[in-house]
Amino acid sequence: MPESQRLRLKRYATIAGRALWALAAVLATARMAVAQAPSITHTVPAAVAAGAATDIVLYGANLAAPTGAWWGMPAEAALTPGVDKNGTEPAQVSYRVNVPATAAVGIYGLRVANGGGISNLRLLMVDDLPSAVDNGSNKSPEAAQQITLPVAVDGACEAESYDFYRFEAVAGQRITVEVVARRLGYPLDAVIRLLDSSGHELAYSDDEPGIGADCRFAHTIAVNGTYLLELRDIRYLGGPTHRYRMRVGNFPLATTTYPMGGRRGSQAKVRLAGAEGAEMAPMVVPMPASSAVDRMTVAAKFPGGQGSGIVNVAVGSASEQVELEPNDTPETASPVTLPTAINGRFDAAKDRDWFQFEAKQGQRWVFTGKTRSLGSPSDLFMRLSKADGGQVAEAEDSGTEDGIIDFTAPADGVYRLMVEDLLRRGGPDFVYRITVEVYRPGFTLAVEGEKFDAPTRGVFVAKVTCARRDYDGPIALSVEGAGEGLSLAGNTIAEKGKETVLRVTLPANMEPGRWANVRILGRAKIGDAEFQTTASTLTPLKTALGGWAYPPADLDGLVGLGVGPVFPDFFQLSAAPAGAIPFPQFVGTTSFKVEAKRLNKFDDKIELAVAGLPEGVSAKVAPIEKGKPEVAIEVAGPMALAEGDYPLSITGTATFQNQPKTVTIADLVLRVVKPVQVSLAPAGPLVAGGKQAVAVKLTRYGDATGPVTVRLKHVPTGMSGPPEVTVPEGQNEAAIELSAAGDMAAGKVEIAATATMKVKDRAVSLESDPVSLEITRP
Repeated sequence: MPESQRLRLKRYATIAGRALWALAAVLATARMAVAQAPSITHTVPAAVAAGAATDIVLYGANLAAPTGAWWGMPAEAALTPGVDKNGTEPAQVSYRVNVPATAAVGIYGLRVANGGGISNLRLLMVDDLPSAVDNGSNKSPEAAQQITLPVAVDGACEAESYDFYRFEAVAGQRITVEVVARRLGYPLDAVIRLLDSSGHELAYSDDEPGIGADCRFAHTIAVNGTYLLELRDIRYLGGPTHRYRMRVGNFPLATTTYPMGGRRGSQAKVRLAGAEGAEMAPMVVPMPASSAVDRMTVAAKFPGGQGSGIVNVAVGSASEQVELEPNDTPETASPVTLPTAINGRFDAAKDRDWFQFEAKQGQRWVFTGKTRSLGSPSDLFMRLSKADGGQVAEAEDSGTEDGIIDFTAPADGVYRLMVEDLLRRGGPDFVYRITVEVYRPGFTLAVEGEKFDAPTRGVFVAKVTCARRDYDGPIALSVEGAGEGLSLAGNTIAEKGKETVLRVTLPANMEPGRWANVRILGRAKIGDAEFQTTASTLTPLKTALGGWAYPPADLDGLVGLGVGPVFPDFFQLSAAPAGAIPFPQFVGTTSFKVEAKRLNKFDDKIELAVAGLPEGVSAKVAPIEKGKPEVAIEVAGPMALAEGDYPLSITGTATFQNQPKTVTIADLVLRVVKPVQVSLAPAGPLVAGGKQAVAVKLTRYGDATGPVTVRLKHVPTGMSGPPEVTVPEGQNEAAIELSAAGDMAAGKVEIAATATMKVKDRAVSLESDPVSLEITRP
């Protein structure tokens, strides 16, 4: 690649990366500042050893105070003793992991949990090669890091840079080099070269069939001496996340076997696919009996070799059949009986294989090709034809998917299946597998997430989609693996529906720091049979693991669930007036306000409900709309409702970041009162022989706005005043001037008033509370 082009590519990648990080930061700050779930960027080493204890450091964020870790392999683990501040640092935590000697070399999942939730999925290996760490200063051939074989080195590529490793080898020594990066979920697109001491290239590897963007080669050393390995990203990208595990030893490079699988519960005899298969005796692989497993990995090792290779083996339910050569023409087609699993190999370029079977009219069969998903480099092409050569159907694998033919026999007879590599390639590793199963109506499910965190007693939300096969009925969803007490809503995909939003509320006994691996199951009765399947997480897994097309099969459908702290309050409610809401007799209506105090940037709508109103009384309730601080509630009822206090409550509900919240104002009463209340307030003492004003004050409710006539009652002897005063319409105050005779004795007297008015053509009379008026002598 020209230097100018390489630099442009680097600049574009850097800009794009910064933009993505900036977007992630904006999205993160848009959410409420609550305790964050842990995250793992990488581990050092990237593998644990079987039959030994390995101290492994998890790097990332929010890793302090872990409450547990999930290891996909059989393991016993605890915080590594003797490490200063271990378990208290947010950026890293160290575990001592004991893996039994029986654990198979392979790639497994890892998560860690704490009081903030559960981490992302990170992959690591069980490896039988000893681990070493990149020293970080090996950026030139002269500064190459010395390694001793066999070894597996954990490192990270820097942008526009190289990592160099130096080792000694002898003539005739076979070395195998494999870079495991994308298969561990890292974005590194590695390229590796083997150089002699003069810098001459002896071997080169970029993307390799069966392992995607990872690379590998095997080479036999010709001359005793010193050799170099040069490792970089093919795009010259790099950084802390561009990590790799470089394995150097003498182990098989095959990624699958021939036959490619075996029957469930049986002992399958297989060989490594490719030229290495001839160097090793067949392997006997115990097939799991569980119907939940359709692909497994097996470790393969040369006799006296250094390290193991990892191969994929399919697990099926039908009988296994292997192609019988010669079967390169329709006339020499290998006979097969359906249902079955066909295993074959394109031995040379332009090889075609033919298979022949009988079918009855109306029988429906599904032919599913398996090549790249099991580690074969072949792009499989399939074609079905009648015995006379007339084509019936064809399929090729597309993208990361292998090909499928859904075939219904149009008549009784013999049919033929032709298969070939789409690009007409061949060789000992170009193996294929085709399962042929009876078509059954049903569905597949997928969930848009491989982990969820929920607050204590809170909710997590998962969108579940379905693809239907001749079944339009409802699908019932459940969540298994988290114990009892989960509350589900949206757990039915409706008839003919394609999706639902599943809302899962955690029980109170799932406290912060608890975690689980759960599966979302879908069930339906189709005809007379019960149908069940697990929702796939393959799409989010691929995203979480750097785009690796074929993550470990046992991780598909496994959803991490973490429990965080209680979700913070995000709104409060109050009523105005507080305590008692007056409801005027003879008016029959009133209104009051419900006010919201919004917290933590919550701005959405709050739904309201009123409970406890007396019989015959109703409320016109509206929500507090998005961004609004309050709403008025109107109350209507009988005009002759008896005076008194009627307890009521107001409940507000809202959802913020998927978390529901209910707030209740419970200490309220509806107070039924007269439409007008009158009170008296003397301006001061009344001096014998003098005058004093007494203020008349009205409190009006509802439509009681007309004029009010006020008369004093119980006026003591020696005191006089006007017979009545009128408070004009719409006003609430007036004054009565009282006079006291000169011989009026000193002391205190009580005065009161009556008020009369008309409300809706009804005469209303009411009295004030008595007040004390002091009489003094001059």
